[in-house]
Amino acid sequence: MKCRWRWLILSVAVLGVGSSVWRTIDRLGPEPFPLHHGGDAVSADLAADLRLMWETQPLPGDAGPSAGPNPKGSTDPAIHAASRVFNTVDLVGKTRDEVVAQLGDPRASSDSVYNFPFWPAPSGSLVYRFDTGAYGWQFNVVFGLRGRVTEVQRHWIH
Repeated sequence: MKCRWRWLILSVAVLGVGSSVWRTIDRLGPEPFPLHHGGDAVSADLAADLRLMWETQPLPGDAGPSAGPNPKGSTDPAIHAASRVFNTVDLVGKTRDEVVAQLGDPRASSDSVYNFPFWPAPSGSLVYRFDTGAYGWQFNVVFGLRGRVTEVQRHWIH
């Protein structure tokens, strides 16, 4: 009888620890790089990747009433192109106008319904979001007090 109680207590303890670890992993936030993603190197053709990263396609199914009559999201190749572009360009030290001239305006360059931040962004940042509706990238271009880029934050959307 004592043996059964020990197994029951051990089983409950293992389930409790497992559940706690699972919840902790779920709260860690955005992955720095998706686990299932092989990674994108730097761009071999920056001009082509700059055009490709803004490519969109109609979203499957119902994207919701606020999405409009023909909602669009980024294509899978656009997600990879955006990653290569942000791996290639060095934005630190550039002004907002220089960033927009090099990459495009994040609000006007795409007809994607996902033109708002998924992850929080520091105040005054330019937010570049490339999202299929199921996954994608968000890049926060952060500016310092002198109006120049101090860092670029990369967040995986899942």
